[in-house]
Amino acid sequence: MTGFIHGCLSFLIGAIALSIFSTIQKMMLGYPFAIKGYFLPFTVGGSFGLIIGIWRLELKKRQKKMERFILMLDTIRNVNKLFVKEKDPAILLQKTCDNLIENRGYYNTWFALLNESKEVVATFEAGFGKDFLQMIHHRRELTDCGRRAMSQPGLVITDDPTNCTDCPLMSSYGDKGAMTMRLEYEGKVYGIVSACIPKYLIADEKEQRLFEDVAQDVAFALHSIKSEEDHKKTDEALLESEQRFRHLVENSPLGISIIKNNQIIYQNLEQEKLLGPLPRKPRLTDLENIHPDDVEKLGKFYQAVISGKVQAQDTDFRFYYPDNTRNTLVMRWIQCRACMIEFQGEEAMLVYNIDVSRSKELERLLRIQDKMSALGRVAAGIAHEIRNPLSGINIYLNTLEKIYDKEESLEKVKGILEKIKSAAIKIEFVIKRVMDFSKHSEPKLVLTDVNKPIKDALHLCEVVLRKQEIEVEKALTLDLPLCQADPNLIEQVILNLINNATEAMQDMRKGKKIEITSSIGKNCILITVSDSGPGVPSAMKDKIFDPFYSTKSDGTGIGLSISNRIITDHGGYIDISESRWGGAEFRIELPIKRGIGDS
Repeated sequence: MTGFIHGCLSFLIGAIALSIFSTIQKMMLGYPFAIKGYFLPFTVGGSFGLIIGIWRLELKKRQKKMERFILMLDTIRNVNKLFVKEKDPAILLQKTCDNLIENRGYYNTWFALLNESKEVVATFEAGFGKDFLQMIHHRRELTDCGRRAMSQPGLVITDDPTNCTDCPLMSSYGDKGAMTMRLEYEGKVYGIVSACIPKYLIADEKEQRLFEDVAQDVAFALHSIKSEEDHKKTDEALLESEQRFRHLVENSPLGISIIKNNQIIYQNLEQEKLLGPLPRKPRLTDLENIHPDDVEKLGKFYQAVISGKVQAQDTDFRFYYPDNTRNTLVMRWIQCRACMIEFQGEEAMLVYNIDVSRSKELERLLRIQDKMSALGRVAAGIAHEIRNPLSGINIYLNTLEKIYDKEESLEKVKGILEKIKSAAIKIEFVIKRVMDFSKHSEPKLVLTDVNKPIKDALHLCEVVLRKQEIEVEKALTLDLPLCQADPNLIEQVILNLINNATEAMQDMRKGKKIEITSSIGKNCILITVSDSGPGVPSAMKDKIFDPFYSTKSDGTGIGLSISNRIITDHGGYIDISESRWGGAEFRIELPIKRGIGDS
């Protein structure tokens, strides 16, 4: 309508101007006035006026577009500045609203932020004033244009907002147009944006593209802020976790160190207490102060770890640590675990150490206590073995005295002295066996016929078993292959199992039986010790080898634990099952070719 009026006015102005010019010219030339003579000037002048009017109107439109284009650039620049400067979504969206109203010439604009459930959690506006308060009451329910924007990608155009009867902002739009778009980036919807603009700009593609660009830029900004917040939270959580981990490592009762390129690059305070301050060579490769018996074992351990054949490796070793207060060397037992890790992009070894010197000493004392307890139980047999030779010695001495009085031949004297010597040797042998049994030592593996320690153990218990009226059955396979074993320790295990069986049957009046067998298994020697006692309940079988676990009221609970440790040190295996009489049966497997330290 405005263009039509402007065209009419331009036509009239041009027609009148040219008609007046033509009249003045004719009067100056002396031509008479004729109404027909004005038709052509009127038509031509009107046409020129219309053309000039249309040209001026188009020029104004282009000027307005240029001005709006400049505003468009200012808007983009200002909004981009906001994205760089503002890290608070609320401030960012509010300032973006203000900027769009100020520079774009929008009547009003608003944003709505949504949560994961697509519920409105925050709103921001410019140009509405009090009218926008109605929107706050609808925070959990989007308007019609908002619902359409959420249901489809791209721009939603509203030519006639009066059709949106459920919109609380309808009165603010009036006869203007609206554009609405969801704020989406990489498939995640953060909210919606809506703006009220002049209707003649609704169909403008540049205006639509600008609005889409602004919406996409805002979505990207919200995504960046959320990513930075998540990253910041992750960094804070990582820092907190690192601090907790560092506190845990620094205050750990375990000595912890990291070895890279054969150099210790880190150790905690406990490791420094155990092995000494840095700089120093790794204890696993510096064998100077290692106990001679552990040098070979520690070398194999180190090679097994660095080869990567196993994920983690465990061992224990002894080393001598200088005690500066007493100017001497102190032996320590160290339990060690090591594994290969990646540290700062390179392969490294993580080593855990703990001082088990006290535990080893307690274990040694417990073994001695167990041996003494076992010796106490067979004391009657030992006394019997010593009493018989002593009685013989006394008889021989009396006989020797009588021979001396009668001045008999020296041959009889020599014979009696030989018998006294033989009896003394027998006493010495019994005492030596008791001392060997009582003495604590690390397993010393030699080629052994396991039948011998079995027979020695039975010999020590012979008197006790006879007094308890226990029937002993032996089924020892002859010509067993020799295996690597410590005869004294194997004897200790068998003696312990026999004593346990004896105590288990002490309340029985008859039917007391113990059976001991030896045989060849698959790459191992099998030993069984069975009894006809009450047996071990199934619920207790898993705990029977635990330290200090005992089914006896006066038991220490260390005998079977030590027996299990001895067999394990031999590379063997011991377990318990039910015997053919319903009692307990202990089964021992000793490897034929495998000894302590093998892996």
